Amino acid sequence: MSPLNPLRTSASLTPSLVSDTPSGGTSPSKVASSRSRFKAWMERAKVMIAIDPTEEVINLFDSFFQLEEVPSGLIYDPLPTPTWDEEADFQAAIRAWASRLRPVDLDNYGILSELHTLALAYSRIRKTSNNRSKEHSQRRGIDDILEMALSARADCHTDFRTEESYRLAGLDGNPDAVSDTLVTISSAKIADEISSCSFTFTNRSVADHLYWSTIGVTDIFSIIGFAGEFKKEDAECNKNQLIMVLTTAQSQRKALGFKKSIIMGATSCRGCVQIYSSYWSPDNAVIHIYEHAQQFNLTDPVQVIRLYVFCSKLGKYIQELFATDLQDWTSPAETTLQNHRWRSPDRKRRLSESEGSTGTDVRTRRRSNGPSDADAAGTDQFSEVMKWRNEVIKDMQGQVFGYGQIAI
Repeated sequence: MSPLNPLRTSASLTPSLVSDTPSGGTSPSKVASSRSRFKAWMERAKVMIAIDPTEEVINLFDSFFQLEEVPSGLIYDPLPTPTWDEEADFQAAIRAWASRLRPVDLDNYGILSELHTLALAYSRIRKTSNNRSKEHSQRRGIDDILEMALSARADCHTDFRTEESYRLAGLDGNPDAVSDTLVTISSAKIADEISSCSFTFTNRSVADHLYWSTIGVTDIFSIIGFAGEFKKEDAECNKNQLIMVLTTAQSQRKALGFKKSIIMGATSCRGCVQIYSSYWSPDNAVIHIYEHAQQFNLTDPVQVIRLYVFCSKLGKYIQELFATDLQDWTSPAETTLQNHRWRSPDRKRRLSESEGSTGTDVRTRRRSNGPSDADAAGTDQFSEVMKWRNEVIKDMQGQVFGYGQIAI
């Protein structure tokens, strides 16, 4: 086993658009930003940083990263009339790069049809400044690339989610965190099977361990195929938060009885995208996380295309992997699930004096339209989050790309 890598403490954090800080207890964001707390969490969750990854991990990444041919139309055909700011330069850089690769007739990844939108994503990422409200522009640009590659294509059968709450493994305090981006696949077959089998369980709550989401069996069933953390100012905290969600993804797969497989994720800080692979150890006891050496610098038009193609290949892998998982799958027995429990326990909520006197059930607050204590730590922090949202809207309304304002 590889030793745990030292993790430095970040100096400052850029908050998520939805805070995961609880009212009391240890929040996931505080754990991710603290060297000592995160190291302790890794030990409890049985997660290690891989130094020497398996050959399968390297080969899978290389198969996605390799790009030696492009559609001939990218070299010889007229490209779309530039509309966005810097789109003409974007097209010129892409054409010069493409001319050095082998042309083919087929456009297997839809590069030509998505070129216009990829240019917009590039423009958004390029314009990102040090102003905190500008982070939304960068994250929106990266999300555009990922969603087109992983979910929006006609041959994709995945769901693209942002700011989604998920259950953590091995955390005392608040057991739920919020991921910037998740790509998931649902299955009615598995949902029906779990529903039928759980009626025979002595303890039906054990079926929650077959779900990654906060609310467990009451949610629609799906698995995580990809995760991303894209806060602008803190690369180390992004990495730690990604490790948390990849741990959840792998823990759910183990509880389901799926075969050991590689699940990837990404971080981005100031336009530089880093890819990570997660996988179980040979004895199925420890989750390993490997940080790949290659990066995608999205201030370079060529790297925007390369990331799009990489994720298009990854999207196909995710769907093929899940199809394999479904073959001959049956719901695990209750005794097996008891041995593969991974979800942190629900956080105990205390009634306030007013709630105690009126008999209000705290569970009803989670269904209300207002913020719960799992969404923000008190009025001050919630106000700060809402203030940032207003800054984001003003910032995006002020962006002009060629012919007018972008609708929010």
